[in-house]
Amino acid sequence: MVFNCSLVPNGPEAGLLIFQRVAYTPVFILGLILNASVLWRFTRTPKWTETHIYMLNLLLADFLLTLFLPFRIFETYCPMKLTHFCTFLISVHYVNMYVSIFTITAISVHRYIAVRFPMHSKTGTGASEDRRKKITSGACAFIWLLVIIINITFSKNLYPEFLKTCYERNGLHKMSLGFLLVLEIIGYLLPIVTITICSTQTIWTVLNSIKDIRQHTEEDISVTRKRAVAIITANMIVFIVCFTPIHVAYLLRYIFGEISRYTNIFYDISEWLATTNCCLDSVGYYFLLKKVFRDKT
Repeated sequence: MVFNCSLVPNGPEAGLLIFQRVAYTPVFILGLILNASVLWRFTRTPKWTETHIYMLNLLLADFLLTLFLPFRIFETYCPMKLTHFCTFLISVHYVNMYVSIFTITAISVHRYIAVRFPMHSKTGTGASEDRRKKITSGACAFIWLLVIIINITFSKNLYPEFLKTCYERNGLHKMSLGFLLVLEIIGYLLPIVTITICSTQTIWTVLNSIKDIRQHTEEDISVTRKRAVAIITANMIVFIVCFTPIHVAYLLRYIFGEISRYTNIFYDISEWLATTNCCLDSVGYYFLLKKVFRDKT
């Protein structure tokens, strides 16, 4: 493996390299600390529910993405020769990002069902509970399998000859239309529509339930449910902020290539925003949601 190291970048891409050095380093540090802390909390959880299984799946995707971030930071100092190792690195990035997207979508659906149909989610014997956990585990395994199959199917788009750097496609070689459509429709549009519908319906259900609370318990329960509304709203906003720009950037790259320098800047910032989700998930989906929905799941 050949390196061309430089502590002081130069050329037209110098500003973007400095941005990547400064931006990805804290994401790696925070992501490692937060995800390791969540993993430690999981080992101390006495009873697992379907929600815990989804959370663990999300944690694995985020943790793997975090563990490979040092390669991305190293690349900004010592650009690596374009080999199939680069194909592997960028594939890991795609796989873990979309596993996170699909798992967050599954959590939104599960949360909606738990709030909208609480009796249905709680009824049943211990055997049925075990069966639901197996179904949840199967859903998580299916998410990984689906994303890996998609990545392998379109892996030619990530071959060294189509890369500009070890983590960036060459804008002169457009990704295939099929790959773009899969990323935009299956990887973004379907999840964001599902998350938006489930989240808004959950918020509506929780707000309506506050009106039915008895007067002597209104203060405690209404505060908890208002907090739940705030958390669901925050989760939805974080998803939109993290993953919308990168999919807009994919589309702009496909249409305009590298004609515009601003397109490259937007693409790099968007990719960093998507990566920050590996930190935000730890806070938004475990420490907060575990407390609010512990009785719902």
